[in-house]
Amino acid sequence: MTKKIFALSVVNVVLIALVMVPQTVLSVDSGSYKGPIAMIPTTDGTLLYVLNQDAAEIAVVSTADKAVVKTFPVPNHPNGMAMSPDGKALAVTCGDDYGVVVLINPSDGKEIVRAKTGHFPCAPIFTPDGKRLFVCNRFNATVFEYNAANLAANAKVYQAVREPISTAVTPDGKTLFIANFIPNDKADSFDVACEVTTIDLASGQVGNIRLPNGTTGQHDICVSPDGKYVYSVAILARYPLPTTQIERGWINTNSLNIIDVQSMSLLNTVLLDDVDLGAANPWAVTTSADGSLLYIAIAGSHELCIVKTQPMLEKLLKLPETLEEAKALGLYDTRGTYSSSIRANVQNDLAFLVGMKTRIRKLPGRAPRSVAAIGTDVYLGAYFSDTVDVVETAAPRPKVSSIPLGPEPEMTPARRGMLAWHDATLCMQQWQSCASCHPDVRADGLNWDLLNDGSGNLKNAKSMLYAQELPPAMWRGVRPDAYYAIRTGFHFILFSVPGEEVCKDIEAMFAELRPLKSPYLVAGKLSESAERGKALFNSERIGCFKCHPEDNYFADGKMHDVDTNGPLDRDADIDKWGGNFDTPTLIEVWRTAPYLHDGRYVDMHDLFIDGAHGHRVGGDVKGMTEQEVDDLVEYTLSL
Repeated sequence: MTKKIFALSVVNVVLIALVMVPQTVLSVDSGSYKGPIAMIPTTDGTLLYVLNQDAAEIAVVSTADKAVVKTFPVPNHPNGMAMSPDGKALAVTCGDDYGVVVLINPSDGKEIVRAKTGHFPCAPIFTPDGKRLFVCNRFNATVFEYNAANLAANAKVYQAVREPISTAVTPDGKTLFIANFIPNDKADSFDVACEVTTIDLASGQVGNIRLPNGTTGQHDICVSPDGKYVYSVAILARYPLPTTQIERGWINTNSLNIIDVQSMSLLNTVLLDDVDLGAANPWAVTTSADGSLLYIAIAGSHELCIVKTQPMLEKLLKLPETLEEAKALGLYDTRGTYSSSIRANVQNDLAFLVGMKTRIRKLPGRAPRSVAAIGTDVYLGAYFSDTVDVVETAAPRPKVSSIPLGPEPEMTPARRGMLAWHDATLCMQQWQSCASCHPDVRADGLNWDLLNDGSGNLKNAKSMLYAQELPPAMWRGVRPDAYYAIRTGFHFILFSVPGEEVCKDIEAMFAELRPLKSPYLVAGKLSESAERGKALFNSERIGCFKCHPEDNYFADGKMHDVDTNGPLDRDADIDKWGGNFDTPTLIEVWRTAPYLHDGRYVDMHDLFIDGAHGHRVGGDVKGMTEQEVDDLVEYTLSL
């Protein structure tokens, strides 16, 4: 049976990566906003190129005048930007299902050449010699390699893990590192985590480095100037714990992962939070020119975090592997297991970076999602403020100023709602935002033990797409609708009461959410296989349409028992609800794996073959041929 992995044949390119994390599709009217998502300084530091996603333009900022000196347009929905080592071309990735990469002359903004890519291209990066260009296709989970001198040649294709979203290349040009955004695991297993994909640029060999259990939302990655270490920023979720409290990172912490390039392995993971104050949603990371400092844009709590690398690395490397070694070295802390006596405990130590970390919290802008360093000055692209904030770190007390990219934005309710969704200052001690578990207002790939239906029964996070159209809310339907769930979510998950206006703004944002077109479509239409699958879907024999009617967002808004109770469902739950679960929409099901309420199936084929999904309600799914299963899967993943 064929399990499809997208690898489109396209055109060729390559160079050095000064790329920032792409802002993912908000699906909310961008209006007249700028929405800065990436920044690249010129070699001499006199200019800063800022990619404004919502305005589909590049703004050129004079660092001396602290002002925009010119702008030039780029194709719709730009997702990432990189500059060639010789400074003669900007590579900009644009579009969703119609993705392209364009090379632009940075002096006049004129397009040099363009090539097709895969679905939602992002994170372009050049190799240091300028001969090759790599582009991530986020929703194809592929990486394209182009010949920079001939974009018309067929691209080489490499397989990532899931939603590759950021790239970094070693200074010697030997290895490319790719950050995968969310896990690609069975959510009911004991290890669910993002991975970093590696590509040996000489042999083309692909590998993966697994991050700690609970790692999700891995937004950005960079490499140290000496090429010895790779750093990525992510969320480290404590998903197996019941959400009874939020203090001390009980639900979510926010992490920095350190990879040793020589051994191609994870050295360790440290926390960016303080003991009583979260650093929610780290979004972008870069180093100082000498690699002594890391600059991290903390989008959820609107701040800059500065980490001293040398003392951090020295402390990490001195830690023993075992408790016995720690005792022999006099490092054992008898106060408890959350100290850093051994390497395995570091990821739980909220005080590990004390004395090595500075948090600059009073930034003028909101939601910094890109970061660049020029000398001792740090620039942050504030997505919702349409500004570039400047932090002069050399001053005894860092001086902060702001460069407007356009008129001060007048936010609509939906735009304010999107900001609130990503705003961790609305959370007690700012440990997390709504986006921590629902990135892009979708899902993080983890099971959570929320208390609205009891404890000890973890369930998969759901996408919020069309949630307001399909009451009730939650897998067991314990909330009457999404509007009620917004308010209880703040109360019982963020442990705060934000006010009715904030909740109304999020309602407005929900109403404007729109799906992306599926990467399984061919030129925007169903493939021949999907057309056959559609006929099966709507047939009386298989009967998927009975619970997933097309005219109601492919969901009937009812509870059904389709024989999906599993090991995570307690006897008390079964006594109360039987096997009934809320019917989810199938729109964008291609991006919402793992499947079922407990996330037990990563692959839709397994859902039909091993799970016989639909059999309980009369569908002849067990009688389908392999081709029919392939066709049905192709159709559902095309929605």
